[in-house]
Amino acid sequence: MKDVGQNTNTSMKTNKIFANFKPLFFSLGGLALLSFVLMSLTDNKLLPGSEIQVERSIQQSFKYNGTYSLYVSYEEGMTFQWITNLEEEGTYSLKDQKGKVLASGETEKSRIHKFSIDKKPGGAVNLVFGGKDSGTENVTLQPKFKRHKGLYKKVDSIYVVGDVHGRYDQMIRLLEKSGVVNSELQWSAGSAHLIFLGDLFDRGDDVTKVLWFIHELESQAEKKGGKVHLVLGNHEIMTMTNDLRYMSRKEKNISIAYKVSYDKMFHPTQSYLGAWLTSKPSILKIDDLIMAHGGIIDLGTPHIEEYNDQVYSYMHEDMYLEILKDHADSSAYDPDRWYRMKHFFYSDQAPFWYRGYVNSDTLSDQLNTMLNKYNSKVHIVAHTTQPTITERYNGKVLTTDLDDAATQLLFLNRKRNKYLRYKIDSEGLQTEL
Repeated sequence: MKDVGQNTNTSMKTNKIFANFKPLFFSLGGLALLSFVLMSLTDNKLLPGSEIQVERSIQQSFKYNGTYSLYVSYEEGMTFQWITNLEEEGTYSLKDQKGKVLASGETEKSRIHKFSIDKKPGGAVNLVFGGKDSGTENVTLQPKFKRHKGLYKKVDSIYVVGDVHGRYDQMIRLLEKSGVVNSELQWSAGSAHLIFLGDLFDRGDDVTKVLWFIHELESQAEKKGGKVHLVLGNHEIMTMTNDLRYMSRKEKNISIAYKVSYDKMFHPTQSYLGAWLTSKPSILKIDDLIMAHGGIIDLGTPHIEEYNDQVYSYMHEDMYLEILKDHADSSAYDPDRWYRMKHFFYSDQAPFWYRGYVNSDTLSDQLNTMLNKYNSKVHIVAHTTQPTITERYNGKVLTTDLDDAATQLLFLNRKRNKYLRYKIDSEGLQTEL
């Protein structure tokens, strides 16, 4: 979606907060609470242990339970943290695939819960966690991630979702109405492939929930012969490199509760979800369909896997986390390599950012050259919003990013050697393009 600066009008916020808390002035402590909120707005920070309670008072609809807030980090071992909507005792268990208990116990009454293990498990583990009163949730965690391939062939049905931007509820409704998942949120699309074309992060309130849902859906799909793909977008790059301008207040609350910067929650090697994200491709090709978040001019290599390899390699260098600094640290890094890496990820012509095929209708020669180079016929992109899913350049470009994010998806159904093209909306209405 379009990235523009966001200005904060403190006085307007103050008036809104005053109205929300006005009834409290007639009770003991109301004035102190208002002072706390005003201080939080002015300083753009919240005090440890109180930030979520204040935010919940402002916005009752925020959810933190379970995978809405789960954070798994790596040090010598692993640390697991989660939040409950109300103060309560926490409960957890960690078992290997044979059912052996690696850790179990309870946490003290609180909204923020935590436990650690000294050593990383050697295989997949099942984590059950939550509150004793509010209930538990479970996720399966992998010891390490295989690199996600960028090339696939002979796929009959493909669903493509553009930018989600933390809109979990809208995404779930769309997937249910499209028949990708059932009412219990289990994979129901058989051998189909589902592609999320980047920008899960920012703007919306439930980025963390979106990530864990896709993480769990991957294994469900594979067991049924299907596949879930996540292609990296510019907002994934931005978050990992500490450009947090578009982070929602609710997601910020999570990082404050854990006393860790939000980008650190997605560190490429020190966080579980960060490691998972870096295993994903930036370019995906299925049959003669080539996909990128923004758009491809030329990858600078004859093979898309070489480009994906370069992304993966860069993301595992310490320098990657510092490419948004004003200057390269010449005492620690080669400045020329630092500039090359910065340009690689942040050039407006990089596939994470490019908007040309959506914003212009005069790039046919460039598009055809790119398609021929990568043996493709159709380029599918997101990143640049449109009112609806569209075809451009006589059907050689398909756009999937929407003004109203996660309310339509692209459905491609192969008949013989041709994909029939449809869009499906949040009501389940399927329309041929």
